[in-house]
Amino acid sequence: MDHRLRGDHRATTRNDQVRELIEKEEVVRTGDGPMTVTVRHPDDSGPFPVVIVYHDGPGLRADIHDVSRKLAGAGYYAVLPDLYHRLGRQISFDLAGIGQGPGSPEFDRLMAAVTSLSDDMVLADTAAMLEVTAKDPAADMNAKAAMGFCMGARFTLRLLAADPAGYAAGSALHPSNCVTDDPDSPHRSVGKISAELFVGLGAADKLSPLELNKPLRDELGRPPVKATVEIFDGADHGFMFPQLPAYQQHAASVSWDRTLELFHRTLGKR
Repeated sequence: MDHRLRGDHRATTRNDQVRELIEKEEVVRTGDGPMTVTVRHPDDSGPFPVVIVYHDGPGLRADIHDVSRKLAGAGYYAVLPDLYHRLGRQISFDLAGIGQGPGSPEFDRLMAAVTSLSDDMVLADTAAMLEVTAKDPAADMNAKAAMGFCMGARFTLRLLAADPAGYAAGSALHPSNCVTDDPDSPHRSVGKISAELFVGLGAADKLSPLELNKPLRDELGRPPVKATVEIFDGADHGFMFPQLPAYQQHAASVSWDRTLELFHRTLGKR
């Protein structure tokens, strides 16, 4: 099941050309009920390499849809799952309320949503989504990558470690909860990843500080892992998103350049 989305179905590429897009929503049946997936890809001959986009804690909103749209404009089949589907269809959060911090109703609601997800849930959702994606002739299932932010960066690393042969590349931006005391902490499985990685970290990240992520950085630097790690001076958690107070234009721009260069090189540009 799908339907075309309303709105502007275009994206501006890096050379300022406007590319027409196909935009649609699909309802994917998962083991825990229906999940809305937003699909975007160029409105011309394909197939196009598939890029999974994992949203961050605040969920689906304009910033995340802009990521998907930008990837589609760059020549990719971008699939954006609603990871919070177990809590309701495309639930949203008030960013100003979240900004009030711990103890505020909206912040606590956000954290309840974040902690409701497990890695296994997300991997199961992804498998169900890709079964549907594989039926679309516009999707090149032989060329796949993933891109995630905050908790979505954790899910990106989990996905690439769980299916080393299935993905060519991954981009993990301002990752969180990737280093824990658990025996199966995500950083411990980085060595299983064969995809090439770009990881962007903020030097001023207060939610997931550099020191906390040192074990992750150490693992990313060990052979045979192929990873480029960039640390942005003065950048806080959420530096990729213009709608967040932490947005930093330099960090976001460089991260986009590194990510698209990686995807173009490993997946091929369409």
